[in-house]
Amino acid sequence: MTDHWWWRPGVRPGRRLYVWHILFSDRPDVGRLVAECRDRLAGLPGLDPVPAPWLHMTTQIVGFVDEISDSEVQAMITAVSERLRSVEPAEVSLGRPLFHSEAVVLSVVPRDGLDAVRAEVRQAVATTVRTNRLADDPDWVPHLSVAYSNAEAPAEPVIGAMQPPPIPIDIRIDAIDLVSQERVGHSYVWDRIATVHLGLSGR
Repeated sequence: MTDHWWWRPGVRPGRRLYVWHILFSDRPDVGRLVAECRDRLAGLPGLDPVPAPWLHMTTQIVGFVDEISDSEVQAMITAVSERLRSVEPAEVSLGRPLFHSEAVVLSVVPRDGLDAVRAEVRQAVATTVRTNRLADDPDWVPHLSVAYSNAEAPAEPVIGAMQPPPIPIDIRIDAIDLVSQERVGHSYVWDRIATVHLGLSGR
């Protein structure tokens, strides 16, 4: 395991990012699954569990708040809303562990189950926000982080704690949220700016 909490380019204390997240704070089924994982990992050093209010699936980082005008934000929200009207809610499963050196995460199956949502969000960002971070993104693997690593340590205890894997749950993704996010200590916190519903759920 390696330390997740290094400072990414441009990020500094107090500086906020606009990010499109899928949020789970109001999903008790997801909360129970994450609580099971948290119990499995309890007592292992070097891990920061993600608090229930801040459970999220990062879908698209837009850019720094201080570089994006209010008019661009409103135009982006409108564009995302219009584009996602044609994308129906997604039925996926959540629960198979993935192991990243910086975090313990739960994967989405099928892996491409949310690609249509992200593609429409990216197109909306590209057409409305001049200073964006679209080009900085690696290949997207949708996931829900359960805990972040805060130190260099062997991965074997973490891998062992997640075996056998938890039983996946089926979830319906019918909305995405724009947040203004900052890093505070070993956590990400945010203010919700807008919620956009998918397909018929938004009509």
